[in-house]
Amino acid sequence: MRGPVVLVLAVLGLSAGAKPQPAIYEQYLKEGVRLQQEAHYAEAGAAYTTALGQARKQLGPEHTAVAQILINLGTVRTLMHDETGALAAFEQSLAITEKAFGPEDLQAGFTLQTIAMLTHKAGHYAAAEPYYRRALSILENKLGPMHARTAFLEASMAKLFLARQRNTEAEEMLEKAVPALERADEPDRATLVAALNDLGEAYRRDGRYTKAEARYASVLAIVTERPEVLNVQIRAGLRNYAQMLRKMKRRQEAGQIDRQLKSLLPR
Repeated sequence: MRGPVVLVLAVLGLSAGAKPQPAIYEQYLKEGVRLQQEAHYAEAGAAYTTALGQARKQLGPEHTAVAQILINLGTVRTLMHDETGALAAFEQSLAITEKAFGPEDLQAGFTLQTIAMLTHKAGHYAAAEPYYRRALSILENKLGPMHARTAFLEASMAKLFLARQRNTEAEEMLEKAVPALERADEPDRATLVAALNDLGEAYRRDGRYTKAEARYASVLAIVTERPEVLNVQIRAGLRNYAQMLRKMKRRQEAGQIDRQLKSLLPR
């Protein structure tokens, strides 16, 4: 019986012990990844689109490999600032993932988070919030409330609340996120300083100046040590800190903040 088996393998273009050739969609997917890494986003998008079509033909439209290619396509469209196209890809991927693994799957949670952030970025705050809440429920359940990924999501959701003047909700979200970000094995300083800055802003708006000052002081300490995390939003927060000090009749300290901030700006 051994001879016919070897003969069949040879007819199929294989030899006993040889590795099967990758499917056509995998070749285009690999090419898309290479092009994306080289920042050739339009070409990567074209490769992913071809991979998507081939995968749907070879595996079926609801295969999990199709969901992964849609994630790649959504990512490269995001890099090309095509938020509408990116959202369409992520939403299709989410539908496949939820059907295959259920609505509480961790990958579904990550995709919901991405959809929430893109919708938020587009200024559709009311539409973004349900996605954030669904994603947060999954990440808290699967990863735990103190996980860095959960905390990052909470910090993003707090920005939504701040944009809608829902300061108390922002405070509650950030009061959970900041300790988790601080305790992370490899703290993401940019995310941490943004969360601290937002928490200081929420406290300042509510007139809770003592709490706001503690958070702003932490921001200033981090950006002094790591100037690369200083961005437009952080600068605005520190200027608000200085204004708050002036309102508290602490003009000398406010001037010191202004000078320190100026010294951190690129020359």
